[in-house]
Amino acid sequence: MLAVRLYAPREELRVEEMPLPEPTGTEVRIRVAGCGVCHTDLHVVDGTQTRVELPVTLGHEVAGWVDAIGPGVGDAMAIGNAVVVHGGWGCGACRECRAGAEQRCARSIAPGFQADGGYAEAMLIPHPRHLVSLFGLDPVRAAPLADAGITPYRAVRRAQRWLVPGARVLVIGCGALGQFVLQYLRLVPAAGRELTVAVRELSPARLQRAKELGADSGLLDGNPDASLAALGGSADVVLDFVGTDATLVHAAAVVAPDGLVVLVGEAGGSLSFGFDGLPIESWLTTVAWGSHDDLRQVVRLAEDGRLSWDIEALPLTDAVAAHARLRAGDVGGRLVLVP
Repeated sequence: MLAVRLYAPREELRVEEMPLPEPTGTEVRIRVAGCGVCHTDLHVVDGTQTRVELPVTLGHEVAGWVDAIGPGVGDAMAIGNAVVVHGGWGCGACRECRAGAEQRCARSIAPGFQADGGYAEAMLIPHPRHLVSLFGLDPVRAAPLADAGITPYRAVRRAQRWLVPGARVLVIGCGALGQFVLQYLRLVPAAGRELTVAVRELSPARLQRAKELGADSGLLDGNPDASLAALGGSADVVLDFVGTDATLVHAAAVVAPDGLVVLVGEAGGSLSFGFDGLPIESWLTTVAWGSHDDLRQVVRLAEDGRLSWDIEALPLTDAVAAHARLRAGDVGGRLVLVP
């Protein structure tokens, strides 16, 4: 089978022939329909992403069809089922795993990081519990739900306490994940339509898309005063989908006392923590993917037609070109590699 592999940081990706993996034990092999191209993949290539084991087949945003099952799977999966892959593969036995949060497991591995991922014609999944069935969705189109869909869903869930009628929300960065978060904000029970939502972006096209998806106002970059003016006051919630030093400083400057800053973007930024740097009793948290249940809920929303998202399908062999486009900012929604 064809696979796109990384052998060392900052090396060019290699498209090469690999043996078709055979499932053993509880493993499931899927025939990949599509794999999303994520900024985190660029961090892996650049050598700035932690806990990466090379060489590796990239790709953690995967959907496809069940192709073969190990002898320990039993009747849990049927050949031919369309599925999307939950990427946090925990040990299954620790406190986090038993609570349904395998993505937080200290011993977790993930496709495209420590295990071979979906930039390939096929991949192995260690257990069928990591798969969510797709009943009415095209797997190529559904692939981004595994990260671009689930991560902002998790962010909104973590912000739920602050998302009350009249709350002010600033979204920093509105790329592939931002297109989902605006929709989730408007779906918050009893409050979604009564939130004031502003988006800070560098791209006029993305700002236009943000307004179509429910943003009340858009800012082409802008200083903290501009964000405060757009929101009509300090932000109860700031969702940072970029994660640089500059965006975190901006978030700290506009968040309200007892407000929440959710860091989602992994651009390597940091924020000094102390009484003088943040409004009193404000909250800081991070988000990494989401739980199995988060992914099931996202798939359900998509199947019900309550979500809209843009993809562009490219051949698997165009992975290098896809990375170049993502680095250049030449992507509107999500690029999906198709074997």
